[in-house]
Amino acid sequence: MPAEWGSDVVVDMMKAYGMKYIPLNLGGTYRGFLDSLVNYGDNKDPEVIECLNEEIAVAVAFGYARATGRLTPTAVHNVVGTMHAAMAIYEAWVGRTPIMVFSGTGPMSMPERRPWIDWVHTALVQGNLVRDYVKWDDQPHDPESVPESFMRAYRAAMTEPRGPVYMALDAGWQEAQLEQPIPIPDVAKFGPPTALAGDPAALKQLAQMIAAAELPIIVADRVGRNKGAVASLVELAEAASIPVMDLGGALNFPNTHPMDVTGTNVLESADLIVMMDVDQPEVSLVARERYPRGRGRSRVKAGAKVVSVGLSDLLIRSTTVDFGSLYPFDLNIAADTSLALPVLTAEVRSSLKSGAAENRKSLIAERKDAAKKRWAEEAQKEHGHTPISHARLAQEVWNGIKGDHWLLQGNAEGWVRRLWEVDRPGSILSGGGSAGLGTGLSRAVGTALAARDEGGYAVAFNGDGEWFYDPACLWTAVHHKIPLLAIILDNGGYIGEGGHVEYTTKQRERSLARSHIAVHIQNPRVDAAKMAQAQGAYGENVEKPDDLAPAIQRALKVVKGESSAALLSVRVG
Repeated sequence: MPAEWGSDVVVDMMKAYGMKYIPLNLGGTYRGFLDSLVNYGDNKDPEVIECLNEEIAVAVAFGYARATGRLTPTAVHNVVGTMHAAMAIYEAWVGRTPIMVFSGTGPMSMPERRPWIDWVHTALVQGNLVRDYVKWDDQPHDPESVPESFMRAYRAAMTEPRGPVYMALDAGWQEAQLEQPIPIPDVAKFGPPTALAGDPAALKQLAQMIAAAELPIIVADRVGRNKGAVASLVELAEAASIPVMDLGGALNFPNTHPMDVTGTNVLESADLIVMMDVDQPEVSLVARERYPRGRGRSRVKAGAKVVSVGLSDLLIRSTTVDFGSLYPFDLNIAADTSLALPVLTAEVRSSLKSGAAENRKSLIAERKDAAKKRWAEEAQKEHGHTPISHARLAQEVWNGIKGDHWLLQGNAEGWVRRLWEVDRPGSILSGGGSAGLGTGLSRAVGTALAARDEGGYAVAFNGDGEWFYDPACLWTAVHHKIPLLAIILDNGGYIGEGGHVEYTTKQRERSLARSHIAVHIQNPRVDAAKMAQAQGAYGENVEKPDDLAPAIQRALKVVKGESSAALLSVRVG
């Protein structure tokens, strides 16, 4: 049927782009929009994914968008809902992930406002609440303005570097009856611009540097956000026997490949370091202890050259310094790596002398074997430890899921890449770090929604302290039959932050007797399994290492057999 109400036009635009889901938490200022979604839109393409908090809703959209690469919409209440959602929006910004956040607002017409409630829920303008960490925001004046505003938002979000956008929908025109039809444009003619391929001369120069280097290395962080780029990176590595270190922002390089040197010390021996889609180079190129603060020690060999290929400089705000410290590059190439890699590989092949790279293979194999031996010895040493070691946990989970189609969020303190076989592009979505707290498991619900579309399920490793911010996300997974195996790393509190407390106390030569205050989550200890069970999910607490494997099997039976959520709270040390 033709659009009849103002909010129907928004749904028409969503259908024009083929949007599949919209996670949301209901607010009265978008009651018109919700009616359009479920009645005019028939709750299909997009389908409403009901969430119990605005932050959860945005984080679910974030997880789905990161897993699929598709812009994902979400909806929140006006001022108050946007404030709840702000943390998750900021994480989407830092994660360069395309989501479109809709909120209600207004009505902007003063005569239409109810006393008090409509006034405290109206802002001038509402986008100011999040403007510093979205790529673009707008507040369309009327339904006729929606198509262009929507297309602009889509284009901004999907143009690399990608990120969140925000659109406030006036409650007044949402609920106004249309006087005449509003045509929906051919959205294909308003798409984002083509990707940035990179300066051909600069890529040729880099190829010559690679050909001349004794031991080049590639350090990759978000190359794998484009699944096809993983194969291109493999091809480049094989063309010149270039070792690759994967930082884990996505699965950038298979750990089964001979050129994978993640976790080894090859970087320190390299005379050419090529950073690919690395936003903050110093994290990898500077070694530092956790304490005290300071610049640390360079891991770059004297005289080695450092090159950057990526798009980091194209999306910088002054509000937060998520862009990190400036690092001196011998060459800085602005390029989408998915396009630059094939060009670079062709140039390397034409520049490389026959047999020049063969002597690298033995060195790489030697360093890789040494790392594998060290990991195996450490895992074996900790195998029977109580609390359970992260290595034992990672191994038991892998034993349970190998052969299945899974998507992973988190890394169990780095042991996933050491012990699992990870070679499927798109299977790992992040290294587990985030810009803040409180959205980890909610993002995993979105990841699991994408995994369900692919016929699989998601696995997430999540800290206990963070999970207590958003435990209600499990209800969404159970309600919508979203298959998720959630592993809570229960170390008894905010132990990472507690390290800061202990360090400061020792520096001041004071007693550690009260170092547990505001750190430990004890007395009472939270029963995570019961929190899961209360929402209809499977929940189990695991204390002993020998109980881990059967608990994983019981949880997977629920995840795979019932397409639902299962939570294991594992006591780790």
